[in-house]
Amino acid sequence: MYIERYLLLALMFGCPLARAEILETVDYIKYPVRHEVGTSLARAINAATPVIDGHMKNHSHTRWDMQWRYTYDKTSDLRTCKVKAISVTLKATITLPELSSKDDKVIAQFNNYLPALKKHELGHLQIAQETAKKIDQRLLAQAALPSCDILKTVLNAQGMALTEEAKTQGVQYDVQTRHGQTQGAYLPD
Repeated sequence: MYIERYLLLALMFGCPLARAEILETVDYIKYPVRHEVGTSLARAINAATPVIDGHMKNHSHTRWDMQWRYTYDKTSDLRTCKVKAISVTLKATITLPELSSKDDKVIAQFNNYLPALKKHELGHLQIAQETAKKIDQRLLAQAALPSCDILKTVLNAQGMALTEEAKTQGVQYDVQTRHGQTQGAYLPD
C-alpha cells in the first residue's frame, strides 16, 4: 500500500523512478598442468601456465570487463535531462590450473594451494563487483543536467573514472598480497 502511494505521488509530480540493474557473469577457465615425478609442483605449473604478465608467469588470473548502458529523457519542464535507467554489465573470467599427477604428495600440495589461489582471484572479482555497484549508484544518482549531450558525457566520464580506479585497486591488491602469497598461494621451487 505504501509503495503504491509513493509510486502514484512520484508519477503525479513528474518524478519518474529511475531503474538500476547489475548483470554479472563469471566464467572459469582451467588450464591443464601435467606433473612429472621428480619435478616440483611450482615448476610444473610455471611450464603450463598461459598467464604471463610482462616477463612474469602467474598461476592464475582474473580478467573482467565492465560496461554500462543508460537511458535518459528530458525532464517534465523540458529544461534539463535526467537518467531514467542504468544497466551495468560485469563479465569476468578466472583462469586457474588443473593438475594431473600420480604423486600423492604433489596432489595434496596442489589441493592446499588451489583454494588459496582461488581466494586471491576472488578478491580481484570482488573489486570488480564493488566497482559495478559504485558505477550503478553514481550514474543513477546523477542530477539532471542542462542537456542530454552533457549528461552522456558526464555519465561516461564517471564510469571510466571508477573503472580506472578499480584497475589501480587491483594492482594495489596484488602488491599488498604479493600476488596471493600472503593468502597462502605460495609454492616453493
